[in-house]
Amino acid sequence: MKARHEERTGFEKMSLRGLYVRNLGANLLGFMIIAVLNLFTPLAFFRTFRSLLFLEGYWKVFFLFFPFLFCLLMLLQYRIQSPIRKARVLMSAGEDVPDHLAEKAKQRLLNLPFLMVGMNLAAWIILPALVAASFYLFMEASPKTCLFLYFRTFMVGLIASGLSFFLVEGFSRKTLIPLFFPQGRLAAVPRTIKIPILRRIRVLYGAGTLNPMLILVGTLLFATWEAKGGQIRLENFISEILLFTLILCTIFVIIALRLNFLVQGSIQKPIEEMLGIIESVRGGDFSKRMRVLSNDEIGVLGDAGNAMIAGLAERERIRDTFGKYVTPEIRDEILAGRIPLDGERRLATLLFSDLRGFTSYVEQSPPEEVIKSMRAYFTAMQRAIRMHQGLVLQYVGDEIEAVFGVPLGYEDHADKAVLAALEMRKRLEALNSRRMKEGKIPFRHGIGIHTGMVLAGNTGSEDHLSYALIGDTVNLASRIEQLTKTFHCDILLSEETAKRLENAFQMKAENPQKVKGYSRPLTVYRVLG
Repeated sequence: MKARHEERTGFEKMSLRGLYVRNLGANLLGFMIIAVLNLFTPLAFFRTFRSLLFLEGYWKVFFLFFPFLFCLLMLLQYRIQSPIRKARVLMSAGEDVPDHLAEKAKQRLLNLPFLMVGMNLAAWIILPALVAASFYLFMEASPKTCLFLYFRTFMVGLIASGLSFFLVEGFSRKTLIPLFFPQGRLAAVPRTIKIPILRRIRVLYGAGTLNPMLILVGTLLFATWEAKGGQIRLENFISEILLFTLILCTIFVIIALRLNFLVQGSIQKPIEEMLGIIESVRGGDFSKRMRVLSNDEIGVLGDAGNAMIAGLAERERIRDTFGKYVTPEIRDEILAGRIPLDGERRLATLLFSDLRGFTSYVEQSPPEEVIKSMRAYFTAMQRAIRMHQGLVLQYVGDEIEAVFGVPLGYEDHADKAVLAALEMRKRLEALNSRRMKEGKIPFRHGIGIHTGMVLAGNTGSEDHLSYALIGDTVNLASRIEQLTKTFHCDILLSEETAKRLENAFQMKAENPQKVKGYSRPLTVYRVLG
């Protein structure tokens, strides 16, 4: 509901007035440029025209003509923007936009800069021809002068149309496109015109460099042509040419800078935003998305980047979920492909833990209580094991199998296994304290630790693999855990483990015991603290 309200507020604030201002402003600037160039053009016809314009009141015709022309352009633009306007009205009212209207509005919005260019170019083709013809018919201008006038006016019209394109496009990207395309995917809209980045740069070059040069060269040619057949003082001619060149350069340097800023904004800014998003993704933040505001290569790249980020987010979610079924270390080793399919022989320390009296507890307790209590117990024990770099391989009923030293190897795995067992004792005491306050039966467990060679790797079927440890070390660690019942203690470790300890622990050697499957008696140590 909040998102819907924000979207509606955005459409209420959105106005199409900026489109009219930018398009008409670009055309008005074109007419002003022509007026200034005509005022300073060093040709005899323009000297005569300037005197007639002010002395005989021809300026009134221009003041009546230009408002009529702009009204005509506004009416045409209003018609072109009709689907966008209708969709905006429905959206601002909170109503659903019909699919056909929404699609048409999106198509028209993406094509709008091109349609504006077409409309403006048509005006700059037809109107200068009418003006040049009127000069020829009513002001006795020579054909070559009329041709020059038409050429220069049309070249300025190209510049004005190009400026209108980038102004309209920039305004659309800033206000309209984010509201009509919140998810991007502009390139997927059918029947739209696309302008590649290379062509965009070429338009910038033509409007900001090539066209002004052609205007200057054309004016100099016509001025030189006229100077050959008349009596013109060289000093005056040079001064007029220099003044015209300075004015022309000043005007088009300003326009070129503005066009460069607009084109730069349409290319550099989106790329900088994408780089910022990529940097966030590198930091593990997959919540952000690239803003897609165009249907060119940058827009396609933005859509691809968003799809990639969504894929990485899904992969991270699967990775996190996978890490809840196996330990994160094993998960990362499996995903990285560093665990051999045929297994590897490694020296490791095994830890087995088993609850005492668990069968009778299950028989006397509701299933829901059993599951809840087991989850609390396993969570506490798993955290104790993880604290000392141990990995829980599996939970079997009320039993925990953990390993230290594989798949990530380190030398002091025996010490870490004993430290983890002591931490498990401490956490079990805290857990039992809470259970007794709640009137529940306290838990008791036995822990057996043994160090030796194991075969570590992926076992199971081809379709369902499981990371596991195989060998006598595993079996012996389980047997030692069973001996805790015999000695009525909670932690026992083997002689092999005791020999590898680097730290001093309080231990007591127990009498050697024979266990099932082993011919010689085992010497085990009770861990006191």
